[in-house]
Amino acid sequence: MSTTLQTEQTGRSRKKFFFGVAVAAAILLGYLAFRMLWGLLTLGYVDSAIVRVRAISAAEDEFAKAHPEGYTCVLSQLPSSKEVARLLIPGGIDNGYAFEIVGCRAEGPGKPDSTYHITARPLRSGLPAFCTDQSGVLKSGQSGSVEECVTNGVSW
Repeated sequence: MSTTLQTEQTGRSRKKFFFGVAVAAAILLGYLAFRMLWGLLTLGYVDSAIVRVRAISAAEDEFAKAHPEGYTCVLSQLPSSKEVARLLIPGGIDNGYAFEIVGCRAEGPGKPDSTYHITARPLRSGLPAFCTDQSGVLKSGQSGSVEECVTNGVSW
């Protein structure tokens, strides 16, 4: 009788052990799947921001061709495109980034803007900021700061 009881207890112990291992494996796989999906989501946000900054820069070039006197610092004045229109509806926010045209300067009073910066500020931590100016060179600031991006961002 005692041998049967020991065998039964050993069987229960093994079942509990394997159940614990299965639960731990399920938790680990769930965590890894979450991290992978989060990485893909983050990549989508970054790609979207790059596309939007480039689209706004192209729209600024089109604006300057139509208005040889200079650039605009207002998103709503840019020539309409799918990317620009998406930014006008929610007030410059799209896919986790806030887009702005900043740093506009004229060469003198009453003169048109000759310089500008397009910025994409991340609304979530851990994402880089993106920016460009009238040169069209895309830069990034890994800390997420548009100020860092504008002053000493890394060119792409």
